[in-house]
Amino acid sequence: MDYTKGYKYRIYRRFVYDRFLEIRSEAWEIEKKSISYNKTSSMLTDLKKNPDLVWLKSVDSMALQESLKDLDRAFQNFFKKRAHYPSKKFKRNPYQSYRTRNQSKSIRVEGNRIRLPKVGMVKIKFSRDIEGKVLNATISRNATGKYFVSLIATFEMEPSQNMGGKIGIDIGIT
Repeated sequence: MDYTKGYKYRIYRRFVYDRFLEIRSEAWEIEKKSISYNKTSSMLTDLKKNPDLVWLKSVDSMALQESLKDLDRAFQNFFKKRAHYPSKKFKRNPYQSYRTRNQSKSIRVEGNRIRLPKVGMVKIKFSRDIEGKVLNATISRNATGKYFVSLIATFEMEPSQNMGGKIGIDIGIT
């Protein structure tokens, strides 16, 4: 059975989220149509060709795609009446983060350093070993300016066996 486990170690995706929030909002207001994730993904590729936004090429592409997926999930939740309309993320908030996926072992721990896509090797306070395969990493900065990396890993674990012990269940009968 596969399980996932999170690890957090101490160590800008808002532009894309906010830009495509505006694009999707305008499309809904004017044409009453929703733009899909796939369409926004191809629009992002075109946006990278804009000379004013050439800096987008230096950003990890997986982080940008994760931002578009988050926006798409926010719209899906809104349309299913599970959440409010998505709001802009670029605020003067001291807490910032971005998430990136591990493709072709682009995220890996080597000694007391972690390799992150487009960032390179970063020194970490390594407190415990990682079990299994790393799926993604979230890099965050808290209000005090400290940086952290949180890793999600998947691993296989055998279910534990009951060795003849007793199990009690409280079903809340009054």
